[in-house]
Amino acid sequence: MKKIKLLSLLSLMLFAFVSCDETEEPGEFDNWQVRNTMYIDSIAEVARANADGSWKVFPATGLDENREWGNEYYVYCQVLQAGDGVGHPAYTDSVAVNYSGRLIPSNSYSKGYLFDASYSGEELNPLFDVPAKMVLSGTVNGFSTAVQRMVAGKTKSSGDIWRVYIPSNLAYGSNKYSGIPAYSALVFEINLVAFSPAGTPLF
Repeated sequence: MKKIKLLSLLSLMLFAFVSCDETEEPGEFDNWQVRNTMYIDSIAEVARANADGSWKVFPATGLDENREWGNEYYVYCQVLQAGDGVGHPAYTDSVAVNYSGRLIPSNSYSKGYLFDASYSGEELNPLFDVPAKMVLSGTVNGFSTAVQRMVAGKTKSSGDIWRVYIPSNLAYGSNKYSGIPAYSALVFEINLVAFSPAGTPLF
């Protein structure tokens, strides 16, 4: 009889524990790969529909542009400001860019966790922000793919500003990197300020 009571008590405790566990908030990165894939698929649908005319879709650098690829092989770019310059950076060029990089929206970060930025303010201000300088070939595939399609401006503040959605496999893929979880799609806001061939001063 005592054994039956003890088993009943243990069953009740286990049920209570499971019930409490089921009501807890889901973890920040639970089902992260699936959530990121679904997010990029939803962005791809909007970008391809291009209802407001502000979207551009590009296959990753090196892929055949005449062939259809899965959503994970494209970058999806929303034009926030159209630059007034001409010409595009080459893969081997140095670029000066203002940028911010976020993860997809999550429980604690409605805009997505900000993992990096070249400026400290809440919003990009191309007139006053000091751009970061980098060699384009040293960035992730999705970032370099987008920037190679952008134009700088005739003035510091009149270059392209794009919001760029990059699938995880065009970023860090299955690897964790500097606080970025594996399988993370990345969302960049990028302002191309200037570019120049490797070894040539940017300014």
